[in-house]
Amino acid sequence: MKKTKLFNKKAIIVIPIVLALLLGSVGTLGLMGLGNQPDSNESQSEYLSIDDLKKLIDNETVLKIMDIHENLDNYIDETQTFEMQFFEFEDGYSVGIEYSFEGGEPLLFDIPANFTNVELPEDIQNSDWIKVSGKIGRTDEADSDHTHTVPVIYVSSIEKIDK
Repeated sequence: MKKTKLFNKKAIIVIPIVLALLLGSVGTLGLMGLGNQPDSNESQSEYLSIDDLKKLIDNETVLKIMDIHENLDNYIDETQTFEMQFFEFEDGYSVGIEYSFEGGEPLLFDIPANFTNVELPEDIQNSDWIKVSGKIGRTDEADSDHTHTVPVIYVSSIEKIDK
């Protein structure tokens, strides 16, 4: 039996930051519109709205993960079943999808996972595809300067799948 860690603190920190950048489109890190960079005499940059961003994503699981992060209250205590990838980090686990936008580096859209009630398959490896079910919960993660609420999936079943 593989030892399980509670959940991935890195995912808890990274996902809200990524979502803030994607949702807020703030600063120079915001996602630019499909047009060219603005000329110096243009007064405003064009950024993609979250709705426009979602139109660029053709993976239903990625869209569901984004929705869970955006609308967590709608998912609390609901059992969800996904076909997604397994990720193990230094400080825990997450489940999600590595998604690449056209011509870009892959981004990880994931949810921290708690596997304390199930045994992980012995041969499971990072990025393996799995079918996972569990209840969505929340946890408050304290950083050095703030606290934020993130989703966590309390896994009740897991099986490796071929995809």
